[in-house]
Amino acid sequence: MAIKNLQDLFSESLDETQLTAKQKAVLRASLKLFSDKGFDRTSTSDIAQLAGVSEGTVYKQFKTKDGILAAILGPFVQQVIPRAASEFSETITATTYPSFEEFLRTVIKNRIIFVIDNQRQLRIVLQEIITDNNMRQTFTKLIQELVSGPLGQAISHYQQAGLIVQWPVLRVFRYVAATIMSYAIPVALAGSSINTQKATDEAAEFLLKGLKP
Repeated sequence: MAIKNLQDLFSESLDETQLTAKQKAVLRASLKLFSDKGFDRTSTSDIAQLAGVSEGTVYKQFKTKDGILAAILGPFVQQVIPRAASEFSETITATTYPSFEEFLRTVIKNRIIFVIDNQRQLRIVLQEIITDNNMRQTFTKLIQELVSGPLGQAISHYQQAGLIVQWPVLRVFRYVAATIMSYAIPVALAGSSINTQKATDEAAEFLLKGLKP
């Protein structure tokens, strides 16, 4: 399964709503502009021009730029990010790996590439997670769902085979996720460059030692 980018998943989520065509156009344009230019450097006139509507329409539908941002983050948190996580889980667990190391390297590289490809959209979400407790709780719930699903089952499989430490699956998952995020967050928030293969090798080496039984 090819993993879709966040912009496409967001567009799909809008198609499933009862919003008007103009409202959808404004939100699609806003996400693109917020991602490309930044929230503060995007004006409502920029949004209106890209969406093909009048600036008055933008104000009428969403009142302010903050209102637009809220309308974007809602679908992102409730639909886009969970759908992206589900696609990732299905893609990874659809393959049988001969070793835990190969499984781990695949997971790390997949997620680093995903962050690089979606760094501008992720920047918007991460900035809100840092300041919004409700969003943090939503992501905590998402992690718990991933752990109880195929990814958690894969970790349990390698534990049962004696290949990794017998920690609670959630602890193992958090350990892996935190290591990947140490590489991904600078890319998403600051646009830092990263050598994907080097980062994968470093993270895998660290995790293999840390999870050794």
